[in-house]
Amino acid sequence: MRQLLSKDVASGLMFTAVGALGLILMMGVDFGTTARPGPGFFPVVLSALLALIGVVQTALGLIQNREAIPPMALRPLVLIICSVCVFAFCVGRFGLVPSIFVATMIATYAQPDYGMRPRVILAAALSIFCSLLFVYALNLPIALWTF
Repeated sequence: MRQLLSKDVASGLMFTAVGALGLILMMGVDFGTTARPGPGFFPVVLSALLALIGVVQTALGLIQNREAIPPMALRPLVLIICSVCVFAFCVGRFGLVPSIFVATMIATYAQPDYGMRPRVILAAALSIFCSLLFVYALNLPIALWTF
C-alpha cells in the first residue's frame, strides 16, 4: 500500500513552509535590482529557491512510492536538547572545559550502544579541541575553568 505522507513529502512540505516563511518575512525589506541588490535580495532568492526545492521534493514524493516516516525517537531528541541547555547553563559558571565535557557526555547517551571509554575519549578530545580553538586560536574571552 502506498503511503501518502512519506519522508519525501514531509521534507518537501517542511522546505516549502520554511521558504514561504522567509519570503513572507522579507516582504518589507528593499529588494533592489540584480545590478544593485538591496539587503533583501539574497534572503528572498534563497527563500524562493528553498520553496521551489520543497515543491519539487513534495511532487516527487507524491509520484514515487517511498518509505513511510518511521516513529520518532524521543531519547535522542531529549538528550541533545538537554545537552545544549546544560552547556548554556554551565559555561558561565564552571568554564568551557567542564561544560563541553559534561554536555558531550550527555549528548553521547543519545546513542545507547556506545561504551563508557569512547564517551570519555570523545568528551575529552572535544574539550581540548574547543579550548585550543576558541581560547588560544581565536582569542575569545572565555574562561577555561571557573571553579
